Amino acid sequence: MDQPRRSEPSPVRSVVRALKLLKAVGEGVRSTGQLQKAADVPGPTAVRLLNSLESEGFVSRGADGYGPGPAIIRMFLALEPDSLVWRLIKSAVAELNERTGETSLFMVESNGMRECLAVGETKDQIRRVVPVGGRFPLHQGASGIMLLAHGLLKKTLPSITDADGNYETRSGGPRPVADLVADCERALRDGVVESVGKESWGVASPVLSNGALIGVLSVSAPAFRYSPERLAAFREVCLDVTTRTNDMLTRVASGLGSPDAPGDDSLTAS
Repeated sequence: MDQPRRSEPSPVRSVVRALKLLKAVGEGVRSTGQLQKAADVPGPTAVRLLNSLESEGFVSRGADGYGPGPAIIRMFLALEPDSLVWRLIKSAVAELNERTGETSLFMVESNGMRECLAVGETKDQIRRVVPVGGRFPLHQGASGIMLLAHGLLKKTLPSITDADGNYETRSGGPRPVADLVADCERALRDGVVESVGKESWGVASPVLSNGALIGVLSVSAPAFRYSPERLAAFREVCLDVTTRTNDMLTRVASGLGSPDAPGDDSLTAS
């Protein structure tokens, strides 16, 4: 006599459903409703699992719905170092470095920190040194503000807010959390944000594909080379480079990108 079929354990079923949702995101499905149907997952369960995947960085929510998150992007770039996407990102880092003369960076979120995946070093002897693989707090620096603005602020605030409603800045002094929230709102509105500290300053813009965050492109300089004019110029350059990079990345994700990607020295949009 056949044994009655046991129901799948709930934790295993949740993992399988989450993987199905993740697979559907990778196949280009974007809206919550479409993801529910593609993965055959009940509505409330799909929302709960997508929220969990987003909090862990496996998916990101953009204007057009869900896309691959920074955790997936980081794994992809590690496995495909010669991919067109990675070449475009490295080209953007190189162009930002060349046009500003300062250290340029590509940063992603990594387990509650921001991690540097690519660097364009300035030729100046006195410079901001950030190694590939370097990890820094999310709530400090322009790139951190931009990452927080794109879905990580709510998760991060409880761990950095003290009893007086302040958080600790890079220089060690307190600053109202309300100011950080305002910075994030401005970052989303303008597509570029700056951070000016006692030792260094910089600007950052989001790297997006189909509206989903891949990481952040930023430029950083020592404090003594700061001026309002340089800050304004760096904001304009950073926004220009990321806007063209984002257009190319979206075209690649849509199957419209040219197989002839730019080299590491320049970024050209067609």
